Amino acid sequence: MGILIMFSALFSGSEAAMFSLTQRNVKSLARGGVGGRITATMLRDPEHLLSAVLFWNLLINMTYFAIAAIVGARLENDVNAGRTVAIVFTVVSLLSIIFFSEMLPKSVAVLAPLRISIMLGPPLSLAVRMVGPVVPLVTAVNQAASRLVWPSFKPEPEIDLADIERAINLGTDDAALLQRERMALQGLVEIAETRVGELMRPRNKLWMCSATVEPQNVLDAMPASGYLMVTDATGDMITHSVGVRTLRPSQLDDLSSFFEPVIYVPWSARVSQVLDRLNQEHRSVAVVVNEFGELLGAVSIDAIMRNILAPRQQQDPFGEVVIREVGDNHFRVSGLVSVRALTKRLGVEATEDGINTVAGYIQRNNERLPRVGDTARLAGYLLTVLEAEDNGIWIDIVQGEWEEDLP
Repeated sequence: MGILIMFSALFSGSEAAMFSLTQRNVKSLARGGVGGRITATMLRDPEHLLSAVLFWNLLINMTYFAIAAIVGARLENDVNAGRTVAIVFTVVSLLSIIFFSEMLPKSVAVLAPLRISIMLGPPLSLAVRMVGPVVPLVTAVNQAASRLVWPSFKPEPEIDLADIERAINLGTDDAALLQRERMALQGLVEIAETRVGELMRPRNKLWMCSATVEPQNVLDAMPASGYLMVTDATGDMITHSVGVRTLRPSQLDDLSSFFEPVIYVPWSARVSQVLDRLNQEHRSVAVVVNEFGELLGAVSIDAIMRNILAPRQQQDPFGEVVIREVGDNHFRVSGLVSVRALTKRLGVEATEDGINTVAGYIQRNNERLPRVGDTARLAGYLLTVLEAEDNGIWIDIVQGEWEEDLP
């Protein structure tokens, strides 16, 4: 019975530890040696893992209670023990398995879930393999029982944006908080309409290097975005990213252990779709490619969240203000600003399919890379390139009725 309690405690503790891991803990499993990799593999199919753990726990507990019942019956029939001893034995057996195989191991497991998951990964993997043929049957029975007990459950209807806005209006009397909540709601709506090509950081603005990089170079040239992009052998495509802003200086000596794979998305994908993929695959950076598979730029989950929570700041991912109001109907913008964001700020309508940035708009109108002095018209505004250097393009925008005289 003592051995059964130990095994029951192992399965109960492993269940509590593995299913209380955070997303950050799950990412760290790959760096936890053999045990961590085994645990990460099992967590890829959590339903299968949970069914196997519950099967073993149920089998062990039933065996334990069967033994306890047999021993209790023998004690009751023993002239030297009697009914009282049998009752005491049964109660002590019940309390022992509750405390030592459920309460105590689960309480300890949630205190250090990552360490315990790595430690218990190999033996639990062996146990899962042993009951592999039985687990599908257990899962099917569980689903059938659920449908018999709760046959009328239906999915909730989707909540539209108007319902969310009414909930925000009724949820607080704090004007400042209400304004921030409205900004966040508007940011969520905007990412559903914005293409990732408008939000990405262009290729020439990314800090890219090969797989081997000196720690001192990272400290000297720390990217403002906080992400280092690792390229393949040719240097033409990003394969991994490193969130160097979250690393301690001592961890920079082994950057390769913190490489994180990236995802690849087309430039025309919606930002909301990219955010969903980043969350589902637990990634931090999405690489944007064109229809030929060529690298255009990259966007991080930090930049997307910043755009949602602070959509009115009109800053690029490096914190630089990109739309400046110089005077009445007079603006100065960065070439990286999206055409959609600019037209929204100016209050005009202009549709240019296939063009993401203002610099691209000027390039198409002049059929060459933007140079100082190049101009273009945009719904009653004159766009003039003021600066065109390696560190960026700045464009002057003035409203006027004399722009029709331009050649």
